Amino acid sequence: MQRFFTTLQFLTRITVIKNPEYDEDFKKGIIYFPIVGLVLGLILAVFYKGFTYFFPNTVTSILVVAIYLGLTGGLHLDGLADTFDGFYSSRTRDEILVIMKDSRLGSNGVIVILISILLKVFLITNFSENTGFLVLILMPMMGRLAAVHGSYNINYAREKGLGNIYIGNITREEMVYANIIAMIICLIDIRAIPFILILGIFSMIFKDHSKNIIGGMTGDTLGALSELTEIIFLLYMTVV
Repeated sequence: MQRFFTTLQFLTRITVIKNPEYDEDFKKGIIYFPIVGLVLGLILAVFYKGFTYFFPNTVTSILVVAIYLGLTGGLHLDGLADTFDGFYSSRTRDEILVIMKDSRLGSNGVIVILISILLKVFLITNFSENTGFLVLILMPMMGRLAAVHGSYNINYAREKGLGNIYIGNITREEMVYANIIAMIICLIDIRAIPFILILGIFSMIFKDHSKNIIGGMTGDTLGALSELTEIIFLLYMTVV
């Protein structure tokens, strides 16, 4: 149980155990990524339901997205911005990695953050109340499942960093467990089950793209993959 809580704390700003014991197999907690997403989704769905009693749809969506950013510390958005700043800078591999590590935000990063937030707000606004409730439960789970896929069977592009905990260190068994857990969670709304296949395909395409540019994946690219997957999931649920 402690491994789940430490994984939850690693991925979010939710604190359950203040001084967790050292876990040399901490990376095995990646099978809990979908459950961490479920926890986040349930929190968002509860706030969403409450806000709908007081505010119009657009305001409700803005508040829910803001709460999501607060719960995660904007971790995935930061990774998305760094990835776009680096990948599309027309620089060498080493220069791209330096740009991605730079705490300053470039124009590509600003643009992609704005587009990402706007898409989420307006897509959530367009759902009916019942559908929006279910989608918000599942959206964070899909983002974290994408991180599992993004960590599997790929090199870590840097010499060291937090992403090295998971990237390239995930077994096939852990991948299978994470996907089974995600499929069980998707029983909340069976329309979401086929999206797991779409997620897997998109993750492979994204990993190949990242490998071609920087030689593998990093923590930033995992964040970017998660963020983009959540947006694609919202688009998918809009049309199914």
